Amino acid sequence: MIKVVKIPLIYAEERNQEDLDYKKVNEILWQLQRQTRSIKNKVIQLCWEYSGFASDYKQKNNEYPNEKDVIGMSLRGYTYKAVSGSGEYDLYSVNMSATTDKAYKEFNNSKGEMFKGNRSIINYNGDQPLELSKQSIYIFSSDEEYKNFYINIKLFNRKAKEKFNLSELHLCFKAFVKDKSTRCILERCIAGEYAIAGSLMKYNRNKKMWQLNLVYDFPASKISKNGKKIFLEGDKILGVFLDYTHPICASVYGDSNSFIVDGDEIENFRRKTEQRRRSLLRQAKYCGDGRIGHGIKTRNRPAYKIEDKIARFRDTCNHKYSRALVEYAVKNNCSVIQMENLTGVSTDNKFLKNWSYYDLQTKIEQKANEYGITVKYLKPTYLTRRCSSCGTIDKEQELTEYFICPDCGKKMTAFYNASQNIAIAKIDEIIKKSLEKSEN
Repeated sequence: MIKVVKIPLIYAEERNQEDLDYKKVNEILWQLQRQTRSIKNKVIQLCWEYSGFASDYKQKNNEYPNEKDVIGMSLRGYTYKAVSGSGEYDLYSVNMSATTDKAYKEFNNSKGEMFKGNRSIINYNGDQPLELSKQSIYIFSSDEEYKNFYINIKLFNRKAKEKFNLSELHLCFKAFVKDKSTRCILERCIAGEYAIAGSLMKYNRNKKMWQLNLVYDFPASKISKNGKKIFLEGDKILGVFLDYTHPICASVYGDSNSFIVDGDEIENFRRKTEQRRRSLLRQAKYCGDGRIGHGIKTRNRPAYKIEDKIARFRDTCNHKYSRALVEYAVKNNCSVIQMENLTGVSTDNKFLKNWSYYDLQTKIEQKANEYGITVKYLKPTYLTRRCSSCGTIDKEQELTEYFICPDCGKKMTAFYNASQNIAIAKIDEIIKKSLEKSEN
């Protein structure tokens, strides 16, 4: 499955042999931008001219000409040869091929509308992204712990190398990694788990820095569900934390986004109906003659109806929440949903006792099975007292709204921190080893 991640780039002076400052690097890259525009417009011009010739040919001969008979090759190949053979451009050869290919495809996709006069001829502006072939991108880390990531990007042909007085065809950039999700993607690209595909390099005028739109392909299991194709990453986990204030908080490890169900709907309904039920039980002492003398069930019938209402509402909510959660897992390509094993926990928690989380987990499991998603359960030990950022376990941490790590100082909502821990593969073994190490 193909995906894109945006990575801000910083020119790594320490990793380049050239004596270039940031201003000079920008000037060179902007020049390549202008050349990219010129190349694309040249391709459009050549395609338009050939289309005019082909149209005249059809009128005379009642058929379109064969491209190879007219120009000795395909029009696609001809446009690349015409541009690269001019010697005007500095782009690395495979990147130039990707640039001409992009313009050729856009012309083919739009020529019907252009011939009808429904749109004007394509004309590219100067703010063009640099087309990068997968062969021109090399990602590496400067250390074994993957703290810093660098990206070599081949941008120049040999003529440009001499023109700009460069020692290499590439420039090296440091990747500005903003979150754990991007870090994980880069690690997997280095390990070969993800395959790098043709990407883009563009200038972000708002942030005044260059950005790599890295396109990568990852292996995914493909399942058909109601005529739709669903892609699941083999090792991607959605961690689900079930709590009092937020019945559900789910997140993928390293992702700042999360799926949250607020507890107000459940708790407000439960309090309202429980209050009504207790009121009806008290009123049963003063019920009318129709309910007196027919047993306690008849006397308390209105209160029992309220209990049925609570059960139906709980069932409806659990169906609704479980469906939304599983759809969130599918949207994020998660092949595994991981939750705490809450067997027996309801005896210690009044809210969990009144609201069946076992029923909710059962419904999640049933709906996950429809998509081929595996549901795993963890032993709920220190998942709320472990920092998901650095791994520190604070046994004395009070369970409040926020978790504050005593080691790294990271502050986050307690339910999000717990869901991040649950989203880690074999987290129970990791916690066990961490505790053993601290005791020794």
